[in-house]
Amino acid sequence: MKGKLYKKLIAGAMAVIMAITLCQTLAGLPTETDVVEAATSVSGVSQVSNMPSDFARGVDISAITALEKAGASYYYLDGTSGDIFDILAGAGVNYVRIRIWNNPYDSSSPYKGYGGGNCDLYNAKVLGKRATDAGMKVFIDFHYSDFWADPAKQFAPKAWKDYSLAYKKDAVYNFTYQSLKELLDYGVNVGMVQIGNETNGSMCGVGGSYDGVWDLSSGVAALMQQGCYAVDDINKAYGRSMLKVLHFTDFLEHGKWYAECLNKMGVNYDVFATSYYPMWHGSTSDLATNLNYIAQTYNKKVLVAETGYPHTFNNADSTGNNIGSSSSMNYYDYAVTADGQAKALRDVFAAVAQVNSSKWGYGLGAFYWEPAWIAVNSSTWGSCGSGWASSSSGNYERLYSSSVQYYSTSDVGTSWDNMTLFDWGGKAMKSLYVFNDIRGAASKTSSGSSSSGSSSNSSSSLAGTYYIKSYYSGKYLDVTNNSSANGANIQQWQYLANTAQRFKLVDAGDGYYYIYTGASNYTKVVDVSGRSTADGANILQYSFNGASNQKFKIVEVKTGVYAILTGVTSGNSCLDVYNWSTANGGNIAQWSYWGGDCQLWYLEKYSN
Repeated sequence: MKGKLYKKLIAGAMAVIMAITLCQTLAGLPTETDVVEAATSVSGVSQVSNMPSDFARGVDISAITALEKAGASYYYLDGTSGDIFDILAGAGVNYVRIRIWNNPYDSSSPYKGYGGGNCDLYNAKVLGKRATDAGMKVFIDFHYSDFWADPAKQFAPKAWKDYSLAYKKDAVYNFTYQSLKELLDYGVNVGMVQIGNETNGSMCGVGGSYDGVWDLSSGVAALMQQGCYAVDDINKAYGRSMLKVLHFTDFLEHGKWYAECLNKMGVNYDVFATSYYPMWHGSTSDLATNLNYIAQTYNKKVLVAETGYPHTFNNADSTGNNIGSSSSMNYYDYAVTADGQAKALRDVFAAVAQVNSSKWGYGLGAFYWEPAWIAVNSSTWGSCGSGWASSSSGNYERLYSSSVQYYSTSDVGTSWDNMTLFDWGGKAMKSLYVFNDIRGAASKTSSGSSSSGSSSNSSSSLAGTYYIKSYYSGKYLDVTNNSSANGANIQQWQYLANTAQRFKLVDAGDGYYYIYTGASNYTKVVDVSGRSTADGANILQYSFNGASNQKFKIVEVKTGVYAILTGVTSGNSCLDVYNWSTANGGNIAQWSYWGGDCQLWYLEKYSN
């Protein structure tokens, strides 16, 4: 009897579970199959409640094609190499945002790209397919410009320069429709479509910046509606349900007003999206309050389309950063560290998810802007489009202005290298894993192979004795006068094949090495003088003590070429041929890593 009763109870319980699961599925709530096993938080942040199973945990990586072309490589938390999309997916990213410019290339030969990733439709197709193949959805961001569009500038594409509003309406519709058709035909899983980028009263050469009318009534709303019509028609043709997104910024100051303007103009859209950066825009509690107001008042879903936060004030290249010091920040609610960055991102997700506590399914998620835009070699800024702007971008601005104010007349690097979720060597920082940690899911922090740093090189396989040759000067690391004394200087010198130029890499754990010197018969090591973290700190030989200033991370930045990052700066600086010297005796110093040729090295294996 006890056995029969037990079976009846189990059967009844299973029926209840199945009924609950069905109700959850119909309501869009997480089901039993959506529940993930709780895991130790890699980033250190706590879980977030009120997230539906399809809550967007997204990133914008529009520039990644240009960065990879420029030699950027990416690594898991443990230093093993991997494809960027695999690394992101393993950290919990389920959505990718990709911007599209109409024609981001100069109009005359050699048709140089404007930079910023040269993000045309073809780039979006390639990246969108890679994201789709990695199991992610894609959020397409139309700027309706040939280069960056934001509240300060909304230049129409070159081809539309002389169009009337009526022609621009047709152009927006046709460009949106045809682009989405190509993306879907290419196999890209588009889930959301953004009609304009940070369109605070202006868009495509129309509105406040151009006629002084900021309430969208002089043509901006009409252009937005044409983009929405195109999405509606593509949805019908392909049996899709892509969401129509409108995007603004300065949300806490102007968001409610723009939502009211859209309502008055009768624009038929699905999602009100905003850029929100904690260091510029205010508290996440105010963000949650205003998002909830729009969801409740206008029955619109809400989304943070862009967010980000610095992990350091240091700069990795010669281009100044958007956030270079605390004076660049309006609000300082989080530490400028990887921990502070993780906490800021977690709180943004929580603010959006809070909307779901009162209107389920209306808080859609958030996207971190360009988390992989690390500094790369300056020679690629213009040739690959890996910098935020190239010298040709100014030509585009001159079509609309007598001077170049917003773009550039020279090739420049990234102003975002201290805002990334990867360190300057391309290795995932723990803040990347917020995407899984907010839902209590286990993350993939390793490729599962034995590789470290890049391709086939691991801590064990790099261990050994080498001559270390400068990629820039062709000369070799050398202990001055082959001295065995503490404080002997490390310099560069022509190849001599003697013990002064032999260095033994010994695994120090956590992806770092000690570099023992042949001049000391491998009893002393390469050392950053005085444990300094400053640019220009001298590199010398000293007795082994195991401190961080004697640890170095060897990162392969392109095939057979390495950066030697210093442990005392947590990998933010590196061994650098000081002042671009090509001379015998040229000094070796520590300098912020930015990927210049003077910071790159060959490892030439020594064998007896």
